[in-house]
Amino acid sequence: MAMDHAMDSEPGPGLHYATDSGLDEEDAQLVAERGRVDRPPTAAELTVPALSRFLVEVAGPATVEEYQARLRAVLGSALDHTVAGLDLDHLPDSAALALDRSVRPVPPWFAAISTGPGAAHAARETAPEFARQGAGRFVAAGHGTGWRLAGWLERFDWDNTFRTWQWWDVTRTGGRTVSIWVDAHGEDFFACQELRWAAWTAGAARVDGPALVDARVWLAERSGHPLSPSAGR
Repeated sequence: MAMDHAMDSEPGPGLHYATDSGLDEEDAQLVAERGRVDRPPTAAELTVPALSRFLVEVAGPATVEEYQARLRAVLGSALDHTVAGLDLDHLPDSAALALDRSVRPVPPWFAAISTGPGAAHAARETAPEFARQGAGRFVAAGHGTGWRLAGWLERFDWDNTFRTWQWWDVTRTGGRTVSIWVDAHGEDFFACQELRWAAWTAGAARVDGPALVDARVWLAERSGHPLSPSAGR
């Protein structure tokens, strides 16, 4: 598939780890994934023809930008956890990587809402309204009763085999709708409840997907020229 490289085509720092660091491919991908949370990827980093997309309607009164910031903060902390746990003992000089392995704290609102059901109900009530409403919608949508923080973070352990998707980006689709993009290796059906939990509790009114979408749709949204939500399917 021909890709439109009208946007910045210089690879970001995460991609350089994949080519220059001596990390094995799997570890390099995890480092690059963490980098994409803080700095949206460029066209040069796109090597797959399709990405999996969740369409999210953001609940008011939060702005789309506030929602995106909340989601990035949660995933950033989780992927810090991933990178911090990497086993680099096999490298001759792991210190030479200058790899940031610090872990940002989980946002307090997410820690409060991720206390599990039942006896933890009172703790959940300390979470802000957007998180409580999002958790309620997660349950109403049939996704279960919610997550405890420790179990949720375990899905981001570097050696956890249950998480088969990798974070790609979050973009504005139009109005109060955003697209959450992940690389699920060409799949549109995969285990993703941990991502749904973050998406809902960050303040979603609705979460649809995932759907496998032509990667050019992401390129269009990232460059500020979104296509219709149904495009690329």
